[in-house]
Amino acid sequence: MGRRAGSERPPGRPSLLLAPATFFEGYDTFVLALALPLIRKDFHLTVGRAGLMASIVFAGSFGVFALLPLADRLGRRPVLAVTIAGYTVATFATAFSRGVVDFVLYQFVARFFLSAEYTLATIVVVETAEPARRGRALGFLTSTSALGQAAAGAGFLVVLSLHASWRVLYLVGILPLVLVARARKDLPETAPPGSTPRVPLRSLPRPWVLGTGALVFLYSLFPSAVTTLASTLVLDTWKLSVSDLRPWHFAVWLVAVGGFFVAGRLLDRWGRRPTAILFLFSASVAGAFAFTASTTTGRVLGLALVIFTLTGTTPCVAAFSTELFPIGVRGRVGAWLRGMAIVGQAAAPAAATLLAGPVGGLGPALAVVGTSYAAGAAVVYFLLPETLVRPEGSERSEPG
Repeated sequence: MGRRAGSERPPGRPSLLLAPATFFEGYDTFVLALALPLIRKDFHLTVGRAGLMASIVFAGSFGVFALLPLADRLGRRPVLAVTIAGYTVATFATAFSRGVVDFVLYQFVARFFLSAEYTLATIVVVETAEPARRGRALGFLTSTSALGQAAAGAGFLVVLSLHASWRVLYLVGILPLVLVARARKDLPETAPPGSTPRVPLRSLPRPWVLGTGALVFLYSLFPSAVTTLASTLVLDTWKLSVSDLRPWHFAVWLVAVGGFFVAGRLLDRWGRRPTAILFLFSASVAGAFAFTASTTTGRVLGLALVIFTLTGTTPCVAAFSTELFPIGVRGRVGAWLRGMAIVGQAAAPAAATLLAGPVGGLGPALAVVGTSYAAGAAVVYFLLPETLVRPEGSERSEPG
């Protein structure tokens, strides 16, 4: 694995080229949830109909099963270009929706293409980055998705403060096409058609396939529950308001996002397995502390630990989801893993709310959901091999 002959690039450059794609993946994922009240008001929708609309849009994510396998047949670059172009045009068109039907159609198409964008960008980074720096490249790339979510939040606040239309949030969707189109010529093709043998999925070691599937599913549960229910927990259960928060609270949370970069460095230094086990298990412990704390200070520090460990697990899971498998099968495996993530993301909020009654509240319920990360650490320990390339050895990337 590693770089293909003839595709040498400065270390980390593919990550920079792909950053706009992953940035807007995070942006678009978050902006609908934020803007939904404004959209509902504009289109005169009831809460129930708005929820149905959002569910139909989310169903577009299953486009991953159609798009990612094509990357194994046609190459990474053309499929990535199509996903970026399709997402950009559909998102930009969303700003001009004349009604709810237009909005659902445009956003369904946007989510169809967006579903494959993040996974495909991760695959390209793994196949182009220097093996000794791959963890750091993954840490940087995955951090841009979180940055996109933060930008969506900031943009939403600007829209509210200026009393502007929600449509402004979708007009910026034209930027990925402009930014990536300029850089596309510099992005190497890592799997040209016919250059790699087509590997049947059934030939892959079953523990690796099942292990990564279980890991991705467990990994998707906790952050989905936290991001969906955090505002409900903070406002309704903890009864916190903006006036209760201090500048140092926000500073601590901002620093905690550095988990992406700390984990990326440790992946290259310690290896994939020890780093993943450390961050996954620590996230479970952090969740138990944060969501059962009884003081504001304890909750603020606990949330910082949750942010740090959750962001740190992201490049770890990305490494196992790609490095473990041969180049010729990564698109198809990526589709399977993305499907597992979608199922987990959809199930987590419902699971947390159902647990709230039996365990004594939403906070303890989120702590219980957080134990999924301890289970993920066990999956790594028992089922997944080390994939770090060391100078004296070779990378375990081919099925044995």
